[in-house]
Amino acid sequence: MKQAASSARKSRSHLRWPGDTHVIFLTMETEYFAFGGLGAVMKLLPRELGTARCSLMTPLFRNLVDLKQLLRAGTLASLAEKLAFHVLIRGQAYPVQVWEAIHPDGLRTWFLSSDDFFTAPENPYVNPCNPRIPLDPYRNQINGEKLTEDALLFCAAVPIALAELARAGWIGATRLVLHMQDWETAAVAQSIRRIPLSPAVASVACALTIHNPYDKPLHPGNSPRACDFAEHLGLSLSRSILEQMIPLLDAPVSTVSRHFAHELRNEVLYTQIFCPHLQRVFKRRGLIGIDNGIFGPLDFPFSEKARQQAVKGKVDLLQQEKWAGRQTLGTVLTGYQHQVRKEGVKVQWGEPLDLEDPNIPVFFMLGRDDPRQKGFDVLVEAIRAMPRGAGRYVFAVMPGDEGFLGLDFLKRLAADRPGEVCVLPHRVPKPVFLALQRGSSFLVMASMYEPFGAASEGYLAGMPVVARAVGGLIQQVAPHPECLNREEVLSLYGRQLVRKIHPARALRPTGILFREQVSFAEETDGWRDLIDCDYWATNPKSDRAEARRDILLFRRMTESATAALGLAADLYQDQDQYAQMILNGWHMLDQFEWKRSVSDYRKHLYGIR
Repeated sequence: MKQAASSARKSRSHLRWPGDTHVIFLTMETEYFAFGGLGAVMKLLPRELGTARCSLMTPLFRNLVDLKQLLRAGTLASLAEKLAFHVLIRGQAYPVQVWEAIHPDGLRTWFLSSDDFFTAPENPYVNPCNPRIPLDPYRNQINGEKLTEDALLFCAAVPIALAELARAGWIGATRLVLHMQDWETAAVAQSIRRIPLSPAVASVACALTIHNPYDKPLHPGNSPRACDFAEHLGLSLSRSILEQMIPLLDAPVSTVSRHFAHELRNEVLYTQIFCPHLQRVFKRRGLIGIDNGIFGPLDFPFSEKARQQAVKGKVDLLQQEKWAGRQTLGTVLTGYQHQVRKEGVKVQWGEPLDLEDPNIPVFFMLGRDDPRQKGFDVLVEAIRAMPRGAGRYVFAVMPGDEGFLGLDFLKRLAADRPGEVCVLPHRVPKPVFLALQRGSSFLVMASMYEPFGAASEGYLAGMPVVARAVGGLIQQVAPHPECLNREEVLSLYGRQLVRKIHPARALRPTGILFREQVSFAEETDGWRDLIDCDYWATNPKSDRAEARRDILLFRRMTESATAALGLAADLYQDQDQYAQMILNGWHMLDQFEWKRSVSDYRKHLYGIR
């Protein structure tokens, strides 16, 4: 124990390590189980860093990782014969086994498995904002603390697993960087100081990236087992995990975009609602934003000839290919809707879209429903305020914690706007998804907050992006000059944010940004009401969009989103200008390369120049 503490102090004294450093990502998601943006990052970032220089360690969610397929492919092996141990907590021995998956490209992933843990049937994440809301049997077990128990057991097991791997020679580096992801793995910063690793490991340093603003409060009201685990790790039951772990880090805290790092220290949503308790430790330890890269292969979405001509200012071929994608969308989507209706297996809402008029844009909305983040209800209210026939709207929305019932506001919109609105509340087949990407006119992201966001996915598919001016979306979307001229679209505050990131003299518009204007008090009260989700506490449940009309902040968001959709429809009429935005979006991708992210992680978190 003294040896580990000594190593930690030694690593903190100097971080400029030579080439014998090995980075181990500690994460709840990997490419083998990806539930959100974290899984996408963990698939791409380690490979950019170099598969010989890093590996991953993660819980084995047996219901979510296809073990049989991995075994058949020969990429998974059990190390249990040599690497099986117990974590002893309060006289109770919890068995842990280690599995190893080696990807064909050489990247190693170590899974930690344990009986009675990591048993989530679908989504392992407890609602981070209000864990009192009953979600499903897994999450509601023991007062909704199952995720906390899973996370803390994982954090207790990691140092033992690393010690065993080091002794067995599977970790050859003499210096380790443990790169933790979010609060679920952050307690390793404490547990690693309690277990000697190996004389061959000269030092260990801990770094942390947060992909969202969530933290986990610890208190005596947590489940008895969670309290036992926390006390075993030396955690206080009067403060949150991140509040206690951030001071132990060997580098500043990082997050996934430069602007989100700014927001965490300055925006009302974070300083007053999500993480006021972290402001002091952010200031002391430091907080930096390291932009994610793009989540997809860098392939131009049209022909090479169309690209070459567009670069020279000739966009006719690009326009033709985009319209061909629109026609394909009509055929594929209509066929899919008929198939779903005939089979009766999946839910869909809305009649087949009328896509005949080339002057009417198609707006595409996608993602998993999260009533506190995604803003699908904002878009529904905005669409209701749009003139009939001004656009076509496709929602590919996966139900979230509230299930299909929580998406009733989308179902009602589709019924009220036949031929204009289509809702596919499930994971659509890949050919249908590709047709939606290539045939839609705009990708719309009304996220109420967004640490990084997926605007780049729109550019990769040949779509300009309409987005609320928040987080990493501000960096990814260069707004059309008309946004800066229309206060109903982009408020004074929104314009100030844009001008900091996108110099007017170099502005090459890739889409539309919108942001509402409210006072500090109105914003604070509005966020409290939005995050609280009172509509879900009623029985029967209230309609989300209808219930939130009484919240001033929500109404202001809706008004600016309506103006943004109207502006997009207007700009779409000038097809030359629209095609130029598509090309600009493609060039915007140059600013988000994973090699740049890796360089920043090496410099600011790993201490490698």
